[in-house]
Amino acid sequence: MSNTVPASFKPSGALVTPYLPAIPSQPVAPRIEQPAEPQPKTWSFIDRTTGERLSVTCLRGCELDHSHDIATPTDPDDIWCQTFRTNVTLPINENGTPEEFRVLSITTNVLPFSKTLAYRLPHVSIEMIDDCWIEGLDPDGLETVINTLAERLDSMREAHAELIRARAEYRGRK
Repeated sequence: MSNTVPASFKPSGALVTPYLPAIPSQPVAPRIEQPAEPQPKTWSFIDRTTGERLSVTCLRGCELDHSHDIATPTDPDDIWCQTFRTNVTLPINENGTPEEFRVLSITTNVLPFSKTLAYRLPHVSIEMIDDCWIEGLDPDGLETVINTLAERLDSMREAHAELIRARAEYRGRK
């Protein structure tokens, strides 16, 4: 007995087609290419003391203009890269009249040729108030400052709640 179907065979009745559930067609979102993160600037300068050409790759996001360093012989200790964040000011009364002072400004820095080895790595400096800095913070040091300020912020929130209660109480007595 042969398992082949003769060429003259014609099935009787309706052909059974397999059921395929309808797959809703949804528009495919166009692929949006994310802009590539800008690469750090690489440049070189002449070491003022040795005459040697030294190369520098900036910290990503460095906002300093290094054109003077490139154009003139420079002491390697004077080379640094820095990124900034938005400054905030508060009216501080230092001498009887409130003045706007920068508070809690933050920069990320690298001094690639520093004599202090830790400064050759990215680190943070915090300007607590105009020209009063905590410098050279590594991640652990920055976390310590953050936690210290968070505790002070919690204390300020408690003082705020107490002030609201005290004012309500004071007004109630009038």
